[in-house]
Amino acid sequence: MDAMTLEDQEAALLKQVPEDGTPVGNMALMRALRWTPLQYWPVRNRLVERGVLERGRGKGGSVHRVLDATVGAPAAAAGVPDVSIAPPQEDWEREKSLYAPMAKVIGESWVASAGFDNHIIQVTAQQGSRYTGGKWSRPDLAVATLSTYPYVPGRHFDVITFEIKTSDGLDVTSVYEALAHLRSATRSYVLAHVPAERASQLEGHLDEIFAEAKKHGIGVIIAGKPDDYDTWEEVVDPVRADPDPRRLNEFLAKQFTKDQLEQLAKWFK
Repeated sequence: MDAMTLEDQEAALLKQVPEDGTPVGNMALMRALRWTPLQYWPVRNRLVERGVLERGRGKGGSVHRVLDATVGAPAAAAGVPDVSIAPPQEDWEREKSLYAPMAKVIGESWVASAGFDNHIIQVTAQQGSRYTGGKWSRPDLAVATLSTYPYVPGRHFDVITFEIKTSDGLDVTSVYEALAHLRSATRSYVLAHVPAERASQLEGHLDEIFAEAKKHGIGVIIAGKPDDYDTWEEVVDPVRADPDPRRLNEFLAKQFTKDQLEQLAKWFK
C-alpha cells in the first residue's frame, strides 16, 4: 500500500463497497483489503469527509455509499435551478416555485444586508430521494458564509438553513423542521411567503409560529413577495448554535457541489 497514491487507496476501498448503498462493516473492509487499522482509517475518513461514504451502525461500525452524491457532480445534477429566472407570480402558491426567486434574493440582498463577506448558496430541496440523515434533515436552501470583524480576531464561518413555506403550507411544524436542521447548521430560519392580502387572515396563526420560534431559537422571515427584498421582514432573530464540527462537515459534503466545496476550502487557505 505504501506505493499507492491517495487516489489509488480511495479507489481500492470504494471497490469493496456496494454501489447500491448496502452497508459493509469496517472490519470486513479491512480484511478484504488486507490493511491495518492505521492504513484503513485515514482513507475511510477522507471518503466520509468528502461525502462519498457515510458512517453506519453495527459492530465495529459500517459505511455505505452516498447515492447520487454531489461530490464530483456538476451543479445542474445537484438540482440547482437558474436563480436568475423567477417563475411567474401565479405559480408562487407551490413551494418549489419559491426556491429560485428566494435564493436569488438571498444571494443578491439578504447576505449583503446581514454583513457577510463571502457566501455560497445551494438549493438543497431538489436533490431527489437521496438519503440525507433522517426526517427533516434536509433544508430547502442552505448558505455557507464567511465574515470578519475589525475588533474580533479570526474568520467566522456559518452555515445557515432555510425552511421555505407557502402561506397555505405554513404551520407550527415548520419551526420543528427548522429546529432539526440545527444538528448540522449554525442558524436556521423559517422563510414564509405571506402575500399582503393574506397577512391579516393569518395573523393569529403567525403569532403562534413566532412564539414557538423564539422558544427554540429559530429565525422567521416573512416575505410579501418572494422576489422583492423590500417586502421581506425578519420578525424573529435566530440564536446561533454550535453544531458538532463533524456533522457540519458531513452536511456540507452531502449538500454542496464539488465546485462549491473547492471554493469554500479556499476561504481557509
